[in-house]
Amino acid sequence: MATTASSVRLSSRTSHFVLPKQWASMRKAEALERETGKRVIHFEKGDFQGEEFRPAPHIMEACAKAVADGHVRYVPGPGLPELRDAIAEEATKRGRPTEREEVLVTMGAKHALTQSLLTIVDQGDEVIFPNPGYPPDEFWITYAGGRVVYAPLVEPDFHFDLDSLRSLITPQTKMLILNSPQRPNGMVVGQLEEIAAICAEHDITVLTDEIFSHMVYAPAEHKTIAAVEGMADRSVLVDTFSKTYIMTGFRIGWCVASKELITTMDIFQQNSVTNVPAFVQMAAIAAITGPQDHVEATTASLQRKRDKTVEALNAMPGIDCPTPDGSFYVFPDIRGTGMTAQQFADYLIEDYQVGVVAGTAFGDRGEGHIRLTYAAPDDVLEEGLDRIKQAVENL
Repeated sequence: MATTASSVRLSSRTSHFVLPKQWASMRKAEALERETGKRVIHFEKGDFQGEEFRPAPHIMEACAKAVADGHVRYVPGPGLPELRDAIAEEATKRGRPTEREEVLVTMGAKHALTQSLLTIVDQGDEVIFPNPGYPPDEFWITYAGGRVVYAPLVEPDFHFDLDSLRSLITPQTKMLILNSPQRPNGMVVGQLEEIAAICAEHDITVLTDEIFSHMVYAPAEHKTIAAVEGMADRSVLVDTFSKTYIMTGFRIGWCVASKELITTMDIFQQNSVTNVPAFVQMAAIAAITGPQDHVEATTASLQRKRDKTVEALNAMPGIDCPTPDGSFYVFPDIRGTGMTAQQFADYLIEDYQVGVVAGTAFGDRGEGHIRLTYAAPDDVLEEGLDRIKQAVENL
């Protein structure tokens, strides 16, 4: 039977829709595996790999028990009170005194970011966005009718140039996005007091994405701009259980903001996803209120893998890899190879079956870099790094 083109007329707001740029390498790697049967080393995925990285047993047991006990019905939209209280305590420990009513439990950090942007950004508003930065934020700013204004981050530590930041502010500037430790480079954002003063002067809200808050390696420290004096009600703090507790597939995150904003975002949530599943929230309660030794062990393991990865990459000709403060990413400079970011990423996947992300997926300031995830088993990490070494030596 002949088919006809769809007669559905799409909203003009979808004109910018493309699949996630940061997942393009993953789509290519999975297609290569499927079509050729070749084994790919997956350094392109922003997730944990292998049996070493599993949620702590008490988290899995709490989830299973919750399902077995029948906790499979609707629950309050903003989250279970016990979980909201525990998150409020976590935010308070970071220096941002928080009450239950200032907490919203969300379907992962990404949904918290989405709701924040769609609730705050209006047609014609300008949002200052770090370059390089996290692509989904750009997606929803554009969908809301806002305009993305790129703030170039300065290498090698990818800090904000404060004079440049001030020059980007106009009467239409409504929000600044921070990401610390940063995606894609793992660096902690400094100058928080100075950035806060700029935002207060110009009545700018800060959306602070802190999903790697517990993956920061000494001597670096995680700090939140929400704890700076005067910023509690001028900021939206977003975090997740995905990274800290290895719960990426559970899809549960949270945000902390003023009571008024959380009330509005709760209305958004109840009219979209309704609520995060009860059994997932009960697993999160076990995670945040239970023993934290598993978090400490995971962070120590990741720091060891980071050091191994940085050392190996820096020993390769044409590659310069700064040591990130946190996260499970490195963002090496590959310009010494003579290739662009996309050329190098394509070369690795096509000729050596190693998946990495071209830095340009995160903005034009990512040119000359690749993002590599090292949260993998040691044997996989070593094999992948060895393949990259061969690839560089054979250029």
